[in-house]
Amino acid sequence: MKKKLTRYITMFVLALQGLTITSCSDWLDLMPNDGVPLDEFWKTKEDVRSVLNGAYLSMASSAMVQRLFLYGEWRADMITSGKRTNSNVVSVFNGEISIDNSLLDWASFYETINICNTILEFAPTAQANDPSFSPATLKEYEGQAIAIRSLMYFYLVRAFGDVPLIRKAYISAAQEMSVAKSSQKEVLEAIVADLESLETGNYLPSHYSTTDAAQNKGRMTLWAVKALLADIYLWMEDYEKCNRKCEEIIASGQYTLIPVTRQKQESGEDGEESGVTIYYPDPSTYFALFNQMYYEGNSMESIFELQFSTENLNPFYSMMSSGRGYIGINTANLESNIFIPTATGDMLFFDIRNIICQNKSCLWKYIGVEPKASSAERAQEEYTGNFIIYRLAEIYLMKAEALTQMAIADNENQELLKEAYRLVKVIRDRANAVETTDLGASEGSYVGKDMEKFILDERARELAYEGKRWFDVLRQAKRDNYGGDNLNYLMTLAEYSAPASKVTSLKAKYRNYHSHYLPIYSEELDANPLLEQNEFYATN
Repeated sequence: MKKKLTRYITMFVLALQGLTITSCSDWLDLMPNDGVPLDEFWKTKEDVRSVLNGAYLSMASSAMVQRLFLYGEWRADMITSGKRTNSNVVSVFNGEISIDNSLLDWASFYETINICNTILEFAPTAQANDPSFSPATLKEYEGQAIAIRSLMYFYLVRAFGDVPLIRKAYISAAQEMSVAKSSQKEVLEAIVADLESLETGNYLPSHYSTTDAAQNKGRMTLWAVKALLADIYLWMEDYEKCNRKCEEIIASGQYTLIPVTRQKQESGEDGEESGVTIYYPDPSTYFALFNQMYYEGNSMESIFELQFSTENLNPFYSMMSSGRGYIGINTANLESNIFIPTATGDMLFFDIRNIICQNKSCLWKYIGVEPKASSAERAQEEYTGNFIIYRLAEIYLMKAEALTQMAIADNENQELLKEAYRLVKVIRDRANAVETTDLGASEGSYVGKDMEKFILDERARELAYEGKRWFDVLRQAKRDNYGGDNLNYLMTLAEYSAPASKVTSLKAKYRNYHSHYLPIYSEELDANPLLEQNEFYATN
């Protein structure tokens, strides 16, 4: 238990001291004998802001970002092994998840949660000690801590199901740390209540700076809270609330899709008139999209993203680089099911997201310099691209999904389905999406389940490798308590996410709904006697 306690409270100490995490031994050297010496801190608003910065820094740690990516993509169908083999990753590709797999360790999430809890517990002390620390500034700092904590819990419940819900700060080795799990429903209801209170209580501004995009995209704002709420509502199947929250973001005018210019031409393969409409995307504009969104970061359509720099590189070099990365793209699935080749035979007619997200069997949006086959790969010191959590394109797709489910519940309401298609078309037009992947403009009527699948596929194209795919497919499968044929979403996923020899056994596992969530890491069970292993892994 002492080992786990040290891991949870050390991030807080480092946040206060402004230090960079390097190894477990460094953590132990820095630990005070009895937790944090409180009389040295919590005297000014600068102390609180320093700890808050530590919370953001902890979210951008290699351990955290690695898990944010893997938990959203690991068990899905768009990644595979890269140049280097990582046995912990490969075992999951094979549908074999061991409780001893170190990538299941959720300590980085609870470290961040503990920093947030510590801010919420002790920031009022600093405010009482510092006359320049206004109540409004205290609310703002508390609001950011609550929003960060809520985001961490949302990742945890989607990955693990039931998890411990911890709301008190652990700052001393003398404290008892054993906490039992709360149900996924309890955790979700708690964070929704927290986030809704941030909205109604006016805790957070819409932006922090008129000149520094990183401040507005790298910190929790009112709009980041609304995006997180929309995502949680969608997961909880509260579609009307999701729709309203998405509409608030879209109508706010705070965010704009990065434009891509297209030229329209009626042409056949030999250049003669054929009546086939072909759009040619302007390379300069989709190069600009790639640069702004994935190379420089903090683009006009970004709502919240984790920040990296030359002083704090992202972990994607060791994960995804062509020379030593252990993650590559699932080319067969990408080409046959995600970016289906156009039927026109004209190679200039293409979805720009295909070349943005992948090149040379690599996850190009994270490692490339430009979106073209001959482009160079980033040098290791150039791995400064941010990790996007929410951007406007996803808000369009969330709203389309919510409207579709509302339409299905309302006897295939065609007005709602047409509006859902219109929202998806905005994203597809920007991407120069090909006709092969289009549901098609309906002169008659749409079918709700067809639209549901269409939106899921569109999310795969638009949000490729942004840590969304597994959560998206699981959300579809579990809808209406796995009603109808919804489990088939996971069955289809299994066909492309595991080697052929493992598909049958993986499908058998997926028929047990408890297998859809990850097991608790063995060391967590050893450290916390109140924890119980997730049901599927306790009996298998």
